Amino acid sequence: MFRFIVLLCLPFLMWAAQQNQGENIWVKVGQIYGIEPRLLYSIAKVESDLDRYVVAFTASKMTPKQAQDLSTFLKQRGIESKQYSQVIAIKSKNKYEASHVVHFLYTNNYPRFDMGIMQINSIHKPLLDKANISFYDLFEPKINIQVGAYILATCFAKHKNNKDAINAYNGKINDNPYSAKVFAEFKKLYSSYQKDKTKLYYRDPS
Repeated sequence: MFRFIVLLCLPFLMWAAQQNQGENIWVKVGQIYGIEPRLLYSIAKVESDLDRYVVAFTASKMTPKQAQDLSTFLKQRGIESKQYSQVIAIKSKNKYEASHVVHFLYTNNYPRFDMGIMQINSIHKPLLDKANISFYDLFEPKINIQVGAYILATCFAKHKNNKDAINAYNGKINDNPYSAKVFAEFKKLYSSYQKDKTKLYYRDPS
């Protein structure tokens, strides 16, 4: 079962899951929320390919001026970006660059954007503010994963089946292939996880 057991206070979660730095963060957060750790890992794989610094949003929602300004901003700082269908992914090399990207997008009223390893959307800023978590904190994988698990747990609380809950994490329930992509990653991970649970440890992207 993927469903969560109990929804804890997010600030407490931040405190609890960081007590033992050697613990597997996927397993630790999964235990706290009653969410299968392989599911969390699979969502991160689909969302960001485990890139802790990526920022992404729907390119078509930018104004022409915003598109030009963003292009200039990225070129001036040597930051790479790539467009996948309707989504533009900005791939920073470190937290400093990623934080500057987010500051630029947020202060210039760009469309809502996703951040970090589990692609936390900027629409969740009120939740983050309550937990005293900044956008820049989301480039720390352990924090990002915990926030993502909390959001996923709320999706499971609202929806009756796993498919709808997982699609809800992506922001669209009906006619959304997202959950199928997540389940495909989950199946690939299953056999290797049974043989070696260390495969779920977060590693820096090469």
